[in-house]
This record gives sequence, structure tokens and C-alpha cells, in this order.
Amino acid sequence: MKILWCIKIDESYTRICTLRLRNRPLSIIGSLLQLIVANAALAQHALSIYLHRDIFLCRSNIDESKADWSTIFLAYDIIIFDFGLMRRVLGTEECVANYLDGGYMRSLWCLQQSGALLLAILCLFFSPRTIWLLWPALLIQSSYSLGLSVLTMATAPKLLDALSGIVDSSLATRFILYFSGFAFNWLFTFILWHHYWELERRNKENGSRDGDEQVE
Repeated sequence: MKILWCIKIDESYTRICTLRLRNRPLSIIGSLLQLIVANAALAQHALSIYLHRDIFLCRSNIDESKADWSTIFLAYDIIIFDFGLMRRVLGTEECVANYLDGGYMRSLWCLQQSGALLLAILCLFFSPRTIWLLWPALLIQSSYSLGLSVLTMATAPKLLDALSGIVDSSLATRFILYFSGFAFNWLFTFILWHHYWELERRNKENGSRDGDEQVE
């Protein structure tokens, strides 16, 4: 699989320009990084419940210079890499999840994604033959990347409109953070799938070899 001109993903290796890297360590690194993101987003719910008795009290219309650390932490929608971008682009007063159901489905999603990534890490580190442990992460990551794509397409006209005007350092930083998270998750999803296909192929080959030895 080739992405642009500089990235090529095979079952065993990923080549970025001239750098050739194995998919297993890349999958581990990707799982750990996304687990940190999911846990940080889950921590937002825990903090919101503890301080405000609300599943996700996210208010993006804050003055960061006057707000305390907890208010700033809850103002960002970490799971979608929104560190104020939607506020600048769409003029929202709250995080996107609050406009859907108040943040309840977001909390369940963060919990499910954390669990799926933990299973994937266990498989990648300790038990590569039990590839079914990767199934939840593959499903979650594929859905997650598609969800980010839908959000990006839905906000694309406003994003382009904002970027075609005066782009200050704040808007540029927020956009880079969002796009980096978006690109990272698609790349991680592709690499994880290719590594899964390699493990699946190896298991089939080992199964066939074991069967031949038993026949002999």
C-alpha cells in the first residue's frame, strides 16, 4: 500500500522515505500513543464528574489567561484532537460531543477504545499467535478513523474558509494538532491492519507445517 510518494506499507515493513521500519514496533508505539489519548479523554470525564457532577462539562468559550487548569483541561475535546479549533472555526460554545448527547457516548467510546488498545498491546508484546486479541482494536481504530474523516469533511468548508483568511499562530497550532492526530490515526490503522495480516499469514503457515509433521 502506498500513501503519497513517501510512505509504503507492506505486511512486514513500513517505508517512510528511505527509512524502513518493522510494523510490529510501529503498531506497539501507535497503540501506546493512542491509549494515552483515550485515557486522557477518559480522565476528562472522571474530573468532570468529580468537580461538577456532570458527565462532561466542556465549555470551549473560555478565557485561557484567566481560567484555572481544570477548566482549561475540560475545554478541550482530546479524543478528536480539538484543542479549540472547532471554537475558532464553527463558533461552538461547547465540545462537539455535548451537542450530541452531553458526552455519554463519548465516555463509553473512550472506555471501549482504552480496553481494545490494552488487548492489542498484550497481543503485540506477549502473545502474537492469539491474533483475535487484535480484533477489537482493529474494529475500534477503523471506526475511529472513519469518524474523524466524517468530522473533517463536515467541517471542511468552514476550515477552508478560516484558513483562507488571516491565520494567526493560535489557529495554525490548533489546526496542526488536529491534522496531526487525524493523519496519525489513519497511518496507525493501516499499519495495524497490515501487521495483523502478517500474523494471520504466519499462523496459517505454522498450522500447515504442524499438520504436515503430524501426517509424517
